[in-house]
Amino acid sequence: MEAYNRFRTLRKPLGVMAVSAIALSSGVALAQDAAQEESQSRGVRTRLETVITQAQKVESSAQTTPIATTTVEGDELRRAFVVDLRDLTNQAPNVMLEPVGAFQNAAAFSIRGFGTADIESSADPSVPVFIDGVYMARNSTSLSDLLDISAVEILRGPQGTLFGRNTIAGAVLVRHNKPDTSDFSVSGSVEAGNYGTLNIEGVVNVPVVEDKFAIRLAAKSSNNDGFYKNLTDGSNYGGADRITLMPSLIFTPNDNLEVIIRGEYVRERNDSWANTPYSVCRSDANGNFSPLTSQTVPLIGWAYEGNSITRFCGQERGKQDFVVEHDNTSGRGSDFDVKGLTGEINYSIPDVGTITYVGNYRDVYEDVYNDFDTTPLPIFMTRRQQWHWQTTHELRFSSDFSDTIEFVGGVFYFKQHYRMEQDTFGWLFDPNFGAALGQAIGARLTGGANPGQYLDALNPNSAGFGETIHDHEAWSVFAQVNYHITDSLTFVAGVRYNQESKDIETCAPATVNSFVLRECNTNPNAPGFNYFDSDTDILAGNKNKWNDIGPKVGLNWQATDDLFLYASWTRGFRGGGFNGRCGSTQTCQPYDQERADSYEVGMKWDGLDNRLRVNLTGFWMEYADQQVGIIRSSAGSGGGQETVTDNAADAVSRGIELEITAVPADGLKLWMTGGYLDAKRTDFCVDIDGPSTVNPGPASGSCDPDNAFSFVSGGSTFFIFPTDNSNLPLVRAPKWTFSAGLSYEIPVGSLGFLEFAGDWRYQSKSNQASNGVPAGSIAGIPNFNGFTVTPVRDAAHIFNASMTFREIDDRYKVSFFVRNLTNERYLQSLTAVATLFNFIQDNNPRTWGVKISFDM
Repeated sequence: MEAYNRFRTLRKPLGVMAVSAIALSSGVALAQDAAQEESQSRGVRTRLETVITQAQKVESSAQTTPIATTTVEGDELRRAFVVDLRDLTNQAPNVMLEPVGAFQNAAAFSIRGFGTADIESSADPSVPVFIDGVYMARNSTSLSDLLDISAVEILRGPQGTLFGRNTIAGAVLVRHNKPDTSDFSVSGSVEAGNYGTLNIEGVVNVPVVEDKFAIRLAAKSSNNDGFYKNLTDGSNYGGADRITLMPSLIFTPNDNLEVIIRGEYVRERNDSWANTPYSVCRSDANGNFSPLTSQTVPLIGWAYEGNSITRFCGQERGKQDFVVEHDNTSGRGSDFDVKGLTGEINYSIPDVGTITYVGNYRDVYEDVYNDFDTTPLPIFMTRRQQWHWQTTHELRFSSDFSDTIEFVGGVFYFKQHYRMEQDTFGWLFDPNFGAALGQAIGARLTGGANPGQYLDALNPNSAGFGETIHDHEAWSVFAQVNYHITDSLTFVAGVRYNQESKDIETCAPATVNSFVLRECNTNPNAPGFNYFDSDTDILAGNKNKWNDIGPKVGLNWQATDDLFLYASWTRGFRGGGFNGRCGSTQTCQPYDQERADSYEVGMKWDGLDNRLRVNLTGFWMEYADQQVGIIRSSAGSGGGQETVTDNAADAVSRGIELEITAVPADGLKLWMTGGYLDAKRTDFCVDIDGPSTVNPGPASGSCDPDNAFSFVSGGSTFFIFPTDNSNLPLVRAPKWTFSAGLSYEIPVGSLGFLEFAGDWRYQSKSNQASNGVPAGSIAGIPNFNGFTVTPVRDAAHIFNASMTFREIDDRYKVSFFVRNLTNERYLQSLTAVATLFNFIQDNNPRTWGVKISFDM
């Protein structure tokens, strides 16, 4: 992005910061433990601090909480120069917090081999984000900037009893700092780095009435020019332009009542994601490019411009610069507007317990363009406009009833409404496309003049319109009891009842729908008809309501003052739903809920006078009816492809997780994590290729004969034929993950302290296909250029390093940092779009920056 645009974007937040005396601090947050704060201001770290978790809906020490949880507090967020949640992947074992790709803020979080990589609101997350206790229903805004954070917690394994539906693989809890009613403070930072990075952040806290009422304002502006060069026009590409404002207030009229109100405003005017080609370009008998057996986009490229086809095909990562070749993207980007309001009330009844209410309303508008064909030709592009609102309400009661019983329970209500309009446009939607491509191929084969003239005559603005309207309502009741059998032995029992309903109207992008009127064609006799309404089109035996009971049983043993042991069984649950991007009435049908039984044992130990901490967890998870999303060929959707979710698989996940933290000498902190994961499908019966006009034969040849069927669409008969694909690996489930880091702080005379910090993460190879798996073997498909197109990411090492000087009284800090020090490059996400094309997103290259921060 140009410097002028960046300055223009910054004027408003800079004015707010100046008036408020803000300047900011990228991750500097209040510590949880007051004694630790005082120790840090006096000198270097001498021991490990107490870590507070809210993994059981009440505050407790993480070392006596029977859950596999990793808490990253404000100081550690600052040290890691965290921007958003993806920067925390290296903090916990068997965890991958990554982007979906293709959409700037969409998250593809996976824990212990299970996760979700779908941006649609019709698909629920399996690792959701909770912000200040509020469930975020969608993946699409989970990677917004973090600002004024107290702590982030990563909970591994099902959390359904206390956190509800869709926490089947785990949960990520984000907690912001509360306003402080006793101290006025101003903190701020400015960060500048390569790729045009300029981030400005500030927080001001004002106690209006001492110990009674305070207000707080946090603001951040973050900008970069993008990590890619667009060869089509020479511009930088993939940049971000974000403004985040978070006002809050707290009112504590007496010792028993606390009221917190938080606001949220996010404005993003980003480039669209930088997609790069990864298409299948097969070879003929002579080892040359074979256009007619390759995917459609490289075929079009060959017909248009001849044998300079390599740039349309998959290539080895690391063998080329960070470049893309998108067609004209002027005026097109990835725009987000988020507005939210959260209220929290805590009322303590002396000698009885605490009543807590958390309520939220959140409204999101998105307008996202994408050039998915990843070429300079106008072949296949999309514009998605999405409107979404959600409201959540939770009322709970927690109490230490006696010396032997602790209780937490409550009720929860959730509702959301979502509407998406998708325009899919380009040459593929011109009614003359087939004939023009045939003429271009003929001219290319016979050596005719300018084969591209036939494709150039097509209208690049030809479009197919699609729409999805989705309503969802859910409620639940829950309770958990800790019964202290003895002073050291505790029995845990919990249960949650969930009930939900969903309704959907959808039509896939197609020319049969009205681009001008912005509506679906509901006439079943219209050629290309693909409208589905759950109120009228659900087939016999299907449903749009689901319910579930999620229990938990556990046993905790405080073996010694330093050693805590636990064992538990938990059942997780993810609700059923509808396919929001299906292509026909038959494939739009609902899919059912999925369940997971998790067995876990753990040990948490602190020793050597709080200088060493060792946590060890073993787990076994059994998944039933796992929901799997697949992009495949379609009988009715625009562009000949559809995205469907089905209860296609059973799976098992088992492994070990180790976390060690130590302060072996004053000022020196060491940490490491290690995860071993054996996660695999035990059953995966699905039609990966999608509806086919070829009869595959008797249904007895299918792994699921009851779901082998045929249907008529557009006057043609299509066949669905599930086959056994259990050999295909789970997505984002590497066998090994390791990370380690250190920070070493030394005095610099009477001026302050100099800290050196660094960390490393290793991840073994893994399947990175965002939506299920592409058609074909995990071994991949050989290209004519010698490269094999495969969804497997090779093993990768990532190193980060930093150096920080902090003044003796912590009033200011100056830092220099480098991320991805060795400039490692790897496939981060792959989307295989049926027979049309494949595209991928890479990780970020090496970045560096200088950050100046203060705290007054």
